[in-house]
Amino acid sequence: MREDIAQYIYEQFNVRYHTDHIYKLLKKRGFSWITSRSKHPKQSKESKEAFKKVPSGNDPSHPMTSPFR
Repeated sequence: MREDIAQYIYEQFNVRYHTDHIYKLLKKRGFSWITSRSKHPKQSKESKEAFKKVPSGNDPSHPMTSPFR
């Protein structure tokens, strides 16, 4: 990713930056680096959907978890 950004900067502004410096430049401009969570190789979509259906006690719209029972 940083190689792509460095290439873009060079193409647009004719300025070369070392790829290690790209993150410093972005941070100085107010950007932050956000990555997604990694996934376990054996994780399946079906198991994720089944887990979502288990009440966790944190859903205020669910009748079993409402504090106003």
